Amino acid sequence: MSTLVHVGVRATNLEETIRFWRDALGLKVFSTMDGCYDLTDGYHNFRVFQHNGPERPPHVGGMLDYLHIGVRVPDLQEAADRCEANGFTIISDGVGGKEYDPNSPPDESFKVEDPDGIVVDVTADDGQWPGVQPRQ
Repeated sequence: MSTLVHVGVRATNLEETIRFWRDALGLKVFSTMDGCYDLTDGYHNFRVFQHNGPERPPHVGGMLDYLHIGVRVPDLQEAADRCEANGFTIISDGVGGKEYDPNSPPDESFKVEDPDGIVVDVTADDGQWPGVQPRQ
């Protein structure tokens, strides 16, 4: 069986995107190269490159996301608070698109966009995604 070990994305603003993944969602920076960061959760490599090509097309974000990434965090409310404290808007409560109410903490998951509009599903639930092993 193959093992998924790496995901890569290109960022319009590399430093702002790293601030999102590192400071708001808690991935660790493992290494850097010119125009590139390697982040990790200790099991997977997430490489973020600086986009230097032609202007990117506008993204299709929100609930019409054509690309999204799932992240499991130890504490959902803490992650939501870090996202908001770092200026990243939570776009929905849960995966079903329920409007997010900052006065009512998310109980299962939430969606937030990175600086380029990549939607991130954030959960603390070990059973959110089929085939993913529970935390040890």
